[in-house]
Amino acid sequence: MTPPIPPRSDPDEPVFSGCGPDGASIRCEICGAVDEIDADEMPSMAGYGEDTYVRCTRCGSVETTDPVFGWRAKPATWPPQPEHDHP
Repeated sequence: MTPPIPPRSDPDEPVFSGCGPDGASIRCEICGAVDEIDADEMPSMAGYGEDTYVRCTRCGSVETTDPVFGWRAKPATWPPQPEHDHP
């Protein structure tokens, strides 16, 4: 069995990128899914600016932005680890 690929260690690498004609689609750079995302934007709790959230529905990788902490990425482990039955 092949061990899972660990998340990228460089926190500055984006999880998502544009692809397709004119970059109209969003591709997850972790699992390769295209346009399989949940995204939301809302007024920031900081009192100014916007908070954003983009999550891959296939692997669970996430990118967030907010005016206080800026841009953050949390890539998921891919392929996912199999679930183990605990005795």
